[in-house]
Amino acid sequence: MKLGIRFKLIATLTVIIIVPAVLMSISGVREKHTDPIEGAIGINYMFLIGILAVAFVLCAYLLARVITRRILLPLKELNAAAEQIMNGNLDVEIRNRYNDEMGRFSSAFDVMRARLKESLDRQAAYERSRNELIANISHDLRTPITSIRGYVEGLQDGIARDEQKVTRYLAVIKNKTDLLDRLIEDLFQFSQLESGQLVMDIREQDSREFLEAMIAPFEMEFHDAAVVLTVERPFPSRPIQVDSDRMAQVFENIIENAKKYAGNPAEMTISTRDEADWIRIVIRDNGIGISEEDTPYLFERFYRGEKSRSRAFGGAGLGLAICKRIVEEHGGHIGVQSKPGAGAEFYLTLPVVKED
Repeated sequence: MKLGIRFKLIATLTVIIIVPAVLMSISGVREKHTDPIEGAIGINYMFLIGILAVAFVLCAYLLARVITRRILLPLKELNAAAEQIMNGNLDVEIRNRYNDEMGRFSSAFDVMRARLKESLDRQAAYERSRNELIANISHDLRTPITSIRGYVEGLQDGIARDEQKVTRYLAVIKNKTDLLDRLIEDLFQFSQLESGQLVMDIREQDSREFLEAMIAPFEMEFHDAAVVLTVERPFPSRPIQVDSDRMAQVFENIIENAKKYAGNPAEMTISTRDEADWIRIVIRDNGIGISEEDTPYLFERFYRGEKSRSRAFGGAGLGLAICKRIVEEHGGHIGVQSKPGAGAEFYLTLPVVKED
């Protein structure tokens, strides 16, 4: 049986008390026998020894109580908490009663527990995200591949006999391969952004020239289309630093999304505003809008609020996540404001270069 700190402490204090008392008692007895005339002095001496012994006992009790409350009980709680953590329970809370060495040690132990819990929670979230990523990629790649296989087998089996049907089959196959190419490109770009390997060619430009270069191609594209695009000019003219190719991806993604989900007839408006330190760009549509539950998660990777509609359009749930990373790499912000039935308003801000 192992002896604890408490037993050893009490035993040590007891020895400290008893040994001097025994030695002094023996000494007092000897004095009494060798010198009877001074017996009264010996009795007083023994009384003093008794008083000292009582004082020693009281001191020992108080010392043992202090050590028990300040050291042994906290150590017992820490040991119990360590066993709970070892068994996987990281929600156990360690109380800090006193602001002393033991109290600070308990606080440090609790901080370690909390950080360990946060680390394990992040790891679990990452694992869930990884599993979701694999499931999404598998679904998004399998769907067009299955479709391509079906049409190719139809061509091989001679189902498409006339030229018109063959042309239609080939058009579907091309559409599905283009979709696969976009999915793979999105995955490649997102992996580069996540690993910090996507190189940005950021150069200083005038915001008016930059915005004209970004928006003019869409005005030409939608000129004869069923989409009514309204561009509010003039654009603000301020110096900004941008990678035109990467920002073109952002405009392409947001405008294409607005085109897909716009109303009937589809209407879009692009406006800009000079906000001193920022250039704010707003793209609005007249679609059905976005629910309040989906809005906070819209820019997260692989998130799709309207799952069936996103699948129908062939999205992988990466486009807006890529836009967010590109805009943030420029030092800007991107967001959305929307209410169901009132359309959606995507906005992004780019920092203005401060003049010396």
